[in-house]
Amino acid sequence: MVAAYENSKWEPIKWENDMHCAVKIPDKNQWRRGQIIRMVTDTLVEVLLYDVGVELVVNITCLRELQENLRTIGRLSLECALVDIRPTGGSDKWTATACDCLSLYLTGAVATIILQVCSEENNTTWPLPVKIFCRDEKGERVDVSKYLIKKGLALRERRIKKLSNSQSSSEKSLEISLEQEDSMVTKINFDPDKKAADVIKVSEFQQKIPKPRTTGCYKPPAIPNMKVFEAIVSCIGDDGTIFVVPKLSEFELIKMMNEIQSNLKCLGLLEPYFWKKGEACAVRGSDTMWYRGKVMEVVGGTIKVQYLDHGFTEKIPQCHLYPILLYPDTPQFCIPCQLCNTKPVGNVWQPDAVELLQELLSKREVEIHIMELLLSETETPILPPYLPSSLPPPEELYAVQVKHVVSPNEVYICLDSVESCNLFNQHSDTDDSGVSWESESESLNEALRRFNKNVETFPPLTDFRTEMPCLAEYDDGLWYRAKIVSVKEFNPLAVLVQFVDYGSTEKLTINRLRQIPLHLMQYPARAIKVLLAGFKPPLRDPGKTRIPYCPKWSMEALWAMIDCLQGKQLYASSMAQAPEQIVTLYEDEQYPVHMSLVEMGLADRDE
Repeated sequence: MVAAYENSKWEPIKWENDMHCAVKIPDKNQWRRGQIIRMVTDTLVEVLLYDVGVELVVNITCLRELQENLRTIGRLSLECALVDIRPTGGSDKWTATACDCLSLYLTGAVATIILQVCSEENNTTWPLPVKIFCRDEKGERVDVSKYLIKKGLALRERRIKKLSNSQSSSEKSLEISLEQEDSMVTKINFDPDKKAADVIKVSEFQQKIPKPRTTGCYKPPAIPNMKVFEAIVSCIGDDGTIFVVPKLSEFELIKMMNEIQSNLKCLGLLEPYFWKKGEACAVRGSDTMWYRGKVMEVVGGTIKVQYLDHGFTEKIPQCHLYPILLYPDTPQFCIPCQLCNTKPVGNVWQPDAVELLQELLSKREVEIHIMELLLSETETPILPPYLPSSLPPPEELYAVQVKHVVSPNEVYICLDSVESCNLFNQHSDTDDSGVSWESESESLNEALRRFNKNVETFPPLTDFRTEMPCLAEYDDGLWYRAKIVSVKEFNPLAVLVQFVDYGSTEKLTINRLRQIPLHLMQYPARAIKVLLAGFKPPLRDPGKTRIPYCPKWSMEALWAMIDCLQGKQLYASSMAQAPEQIVTLYEDEQYPVHMSLVEMGLADRDE
């Protein structure tokens, strides 16, 4: 920063809120990256030095336009907030005394920071909810939250345990005290010699505790695997959508609703929470019963929600919503349908037409004939992750195909079968003979082939969060199931995707991404990431070009492994399935494929 700006000259710029800038620290020969908070006067601005978390007011002569190459570097500080405590005095504002005490205690201190998020969550909450531990003058480890409570500067905030779908109907929601939560931490790495704080994730524990944040989304409805099925019409939407519950699922829905009412007696008061469109929740309806729901619209103090298992929508007060998932592993029971080849007059369903549909169909038993899938809205819906595929138990030998090679001992495989079908020219690293699935998943190939015929009619992807399912176009011009890994570039926008049925990744521009039809979400992701047992990088391997992302292996070993795998019938035997899938690959049910690398001196045996 100093090298870039020490000889720079001030130039008049019209500064506005949220603009990025370079800031010269008054009375110091320091330059920091900053962001405009507000214009105090025509010559004074309040800025946030986001690499150190400091706010200050400076003259505009201390500001320079931030160079483009300095904008690509992420922020060097994290904004955190202590969980499980709240201000005293009944206010939501912290007193100056509490802030001064916290500043005196923590500024310049080396601390252990424990991120209060279960491992299954994608944490996008800011500021980050944390616990902080540091050493006092006696060298004893101190919980800063408890320290503030002891000093009378904070009160304890209690959190509520989330109901798990595996709990029995006799289990009730409980409260977890601050002391009990110490058992949630599996490991604390405190090193007084370190110059930066350690960030440690809280382990996942069996009875999960919901925080006042959305914990995910409900699974899409499971479409019956038949062209014709009987159902009950639950409601008619204002847009003419007909919501039905399959007769085969009726008993399961009643059972789930009864268990929800038995388990969910009271969740306690929820701290102020800002709901967003699309968030999953538990809803206490106007009939005082609890339902699984989704936020459709936020209107002032009321929320428009959809009852996902019944289809109908309603505006209710915010206090009737709670940000937890009920039976998250159970798909929605209600299926949205539209009348095939039927368009309303003027392309908009008028109230009298909707009323007629309601009179004819509501609560009636009907026979549903599936003609085509209902396309989703332009706005990308929040979808759950793909279901994972599982491997046979250990010691069992089974046929596999290697779909993608990451390194000599890390590959993606899928279960093979005697029957194969060549619907597409697949993009495998090791075989170009076509897609080959187990026979029971032939319908996935048929569905992909059918959707490829009219993929251009699918809405574009507009949500690029990590793990978001989508359809992605490969180099062969065909579209495959994929998920978002990360955003790689912003101008133009490009994202890294992984093809979930193959394991390979590719950077694509957004015009090569589409929303995925719900029908394709019912199939598990075919590619399974595994580590290969029995060998390791050689101790002596000098002078060879290394794999850039895995330097312990040479490029020669990588190409040799691909040659060993290409075009061969392979078998696998599971050695371990947790925490990672570890298998041994065999070429002819007896000879391990890695022995070729060992014999060439490109790997050592690992007993």
